[in-house]
Amino acid sequence: MTNNPIFCAIDSDNIETATNLVSQIKPHIGGIKLGLEFFTSCGISGCHEMKEFGLPLFIDLKLHDIPNTVVSALRGIFSLEPQFTTLHISGGSEMLKSSVDLKNEVQSKTNLLGVTILTSFDDGTIEELGFGSSVKHSIEQLTSIAHESGLDGIVCSPHEVSNIKETYKDKLKLIVPGIRSSNKDNDDQKRTLSAKEAINTGADILVIGRPITNAKDPARAAENLLQEIT
Repeated sequence: MTNNPIFCAIDSDNIETATNLVSQIKPHIGGIKLGLEFFTSCGISGCHEMKEFGLPLFIDLKLHDIPNTVVSALRGIFSLEPQFTTLHISGGSEMLKSSVDLKNEVQSKTNLLGVTILTSFDDGTIEELGFGSSVKHSIEQLTSIAHESGLDGIVCSPHEVSNIKETYKDKLKLIVPGIRSSNKDNDDQKRTLSAKEAINTGADILVIGRPITNAKDPARAAENLLQEIT
C-alpha cells in the first residue's frame, strides 16, 4: 500500500466544480482520477489545470480500438505524464503490446492498466453479452492476457483482489474501484467492498468517487476513509 492509496474520481463536467472539490479534499487523497465525463467536457486543458494541484493523475479513458488508434491516443495521454492510464484488455493482446511498445519507445513512466470486467457487471451481464463465461473466469483470462502483454497492472473489483494477488504476487499493480461505505447503497456498482476490506485483501490503489464527492462534507468523508485504512 502506498502512503495514501486513495485516488478520488472527479466525475464532473465543470472545471470550477472540479477544482473547488479537489481544493477541499487535497490533504486527504493520494491522487486524482479523471474519466470520460471530465475529459469530454474539460479536455486536455482541464487536465493541465488539475495537474496544478501537484497530485498524481489517473487518466481513465479505457481505450479500446484498433492498435494504431490506441497508440495515437496514448501519445497525447503520455504528454500529460499521468501516473496511471487505462486500456480495455478485451481490445486484445496486439493492442496491448503495441501500447507497451510505445511506452518503452518514449520512455514514459505512466503505468498502463488493463481493465478486466467493469464493476457494474455481474454474471447476468456476462451472459447477456454472450461471453459464455462467468465474471470470475473472464477476469482470470483477461488478467493472464494483461500480464503476458506486459501491462503494469489491472483494474478489478475488490472481490477479485485476493485471488489475483495469490497468483501474481506483486507482478501486477491492483487498482480497485467499487469502494463503498458499509452503510450506503451500492448504486450501479455490483461488486463492492469497504475501503479497509479492499486494502486488507491486497489492493494497491483505491478509486473512490461518490462516497467522497456526494458527501455533505467531502473533506471529512475523504479524511474518514483515509483514517479507516491507516
